[in-house]
Amino acid sequence: MRFAFILVVLVVAGCGAGNNAHPTMLTGSGVSSPALTTLTPNNAPVDSPTFTLTINGSNFGLDATVFWNGAPAKTILVTSNQLMAQITDTDMQMTGMIPVFVRTGGQNSNTVRFDVSIQ
Repeated sequence: MRFAFILVVLVVAGCGAGNNAHPTMLTGSGVSSPALTTLTPNNAPVDSPTFTLTINGSNFGLDATVFWNGAPAKTILVTSNQLMAQITDTDMQMTGMIPVFVRTGGQNSNTVRFDVSIQ
């Protein structure tokens, strides 16, 4: 047997003396999407050795994973606003603008491009 639960949160506004209280139902998931702002570094030459990429942004959860060119990278959560990802020498074998995004809480962030340039 399966049960479905619905959580209703009521916020009472104006609880001070003499104010009328009006309950308000909150809707939506209440979970903000992850967002990327900067990558450090944001570029490197082709055939670079393995390095650590710092990803700054917001709303990174415990399950946050950095995706490099569509593939998950080894990711470390530093804070909800910063991640570190290991980018391998194999990842750096082709030139171009590499898409980087974060997946957390089942949601994808915006994409920021990393420039792998010709030496």
